[in-house]
Amino acid sequence: MAPIAVHARLRVYPRPFGKSRSKRGAGLDRGGLSADSLAVSMSDISLSICGHAWHGKSTLLGKIVAESGMASQREVERARRQAKEGRDPSLVFAQLVFRSKDVTEKHSEANRGVTILPSMVRFPFDNHRITVIDTPGQETYANNRFFGMFQADCALVVVDVNDGPQPITQQVIRILKGFEIPIQAIVLTKMDRVEYREEPFRETEELVRLLCEEHGVSLENTAFIPTSAYAPGRDIYEPGEGILGFQHCDWYDGPSVWGLFEKINYERIRPSGLPTRVVIHGSEVYDNVPGIGKTATALVEAGTVEPEMTLQFEPLSAEKGSPVTARVRSIQLTRGHIATPGIPLSEAKPRQLVGLAFKNANFKESLRELFRGRGVIAGSTSNPPTAATRMIVELTIFDPDTVLKQGEVWTMHVHVDRAAICLDNVLMKRLAGSDEWIEPSEQVVYPQEWGRIEITASNRPVAIEEADTLPQLSKFVIRAGKKAVAYGRCIKILE
Repeated sequence: MAPIAVHARLRVYPRPFGKSRSKRGAGLDRGGLSADSLAVSMSDISLSICGHAWHGKSTLLGKIVAESGMASQREVERARRQAKEGRDPSLVFAQLVFRSKDVTEKHSEANRGVTILPSMVRFPFDNHRITVIDTPGQETYANNRFFGMFQADCALVVVDVNDGPQPITQQVIRILKGFEIPIQAIVLTKMDRVEYREEPFRETEELVRLLCEEHGVSLENTAFIPTSAYAPGRDIYEPGEGILGFQHCDWYDGPSVWGLFEKINYERIRPSGLPTRVVIHGSEVYDNVPGIGKTATALVEAGTVEPEMTLQFEPLSAEKGSPVTARVRSIQLTRGHIATPGIPLSEAKPRQLVGLAFKNANFKESLRELFRGRGVIAGSTSNPPTAATRMIVELTIFDPDTVLKQGEVWTMHVHVDRAAICLDNVLMKRLAGSDEWIEPSEQVVYPQEWGRIEITASNRPVAIEEADTLPQLSKFVIRAGKKAVAYGRCIKILE
């Protein structure tokens, strides 16, 4: 089944890969409902694509964009040219989802051929929408990877069938386990390089299963899918393997990636009655959108947002010592990175990726410059987000070579933010395999142990919430140097 067209400007391949649609923007009503009505009423699911660098995450997502009819032939041809200018023809589909399309920019994603910022693409179906978040695989951009993972209801882990699980593969599996994000599928890519044979697929599948078993990750409801989004010499208009269907892996009887998206039924439990919390995407903040003005892309994590609502931004308000606010002019349900107009909303609900237009800001600075270098959470002025400088956290060290010691300074990654923290005091410990908290005999936490620790944000406040109040904004990952070593949650804000 093809996805529902949610806007008249949704573009379709003149040479469609999958089932063709006879009209541009076809499917404008289902059972008497307009596409806009369906788009607003459907449930939203966020799925994060995670994995090691160069295992084909962006190429996979770009191929899905192409084959599902979300990109025109002109856009694909432009992506082909950009891939050549980027000196790697295998990037032709990745170019469709990279944030920067300007290959003349030295550090752009298109020119470098690597994912830097999480790219988001929304696919609507009959009863649900999936916002797919493509996360960076390189450790250099770990903060952006964690941000993409923090937003997810569920995950799809990509593994090169030749390379098997790599260090970042292990890292994301540990973090998905710690944040209780279920893995919907393990996608084994580049099957063309093993001639679509079953034996290499099963060997890599077993390695992944052993890795997940080692970290206590259940794969009971997880599909393993063989794919090949790109192959040297293959025409870009030829269907990929495992995207919409299968041409070569006749030994495989599971779903394609599109079939998985179509049948997915997971939805995170969303507690009601929570205060409004909106995570601002710092990379998509603009000051002068023609006819609109200041805008930002944001994910509603809790509560609701309506036009004319005044939002307060943290930790900016805490840093300035007075509220930093702006009123919401309008809201649109976005389609993620694909350049298709959004749908106007009268109310934004949890897990919806929206575009917010602002007015009546009480600051003169550029919105982009004001938000630069920090993660920003918005909430109502009557119940604003919490900004903390001292807090008590519970964390566990998953890196076998790392030991936590009092007085060390590490990096905390929380939602869209990262900040230096000092480990002040180990209050309690829980030994590996134990459920009992005990007083520590030394100010040290070893791998596989849990520590209840008092920490201080070293350079500025951090917008974070207590786990009992807003668990989705209490979680964090800790890095020591260039390596992720621990994860945890904030349990009490001290100041």
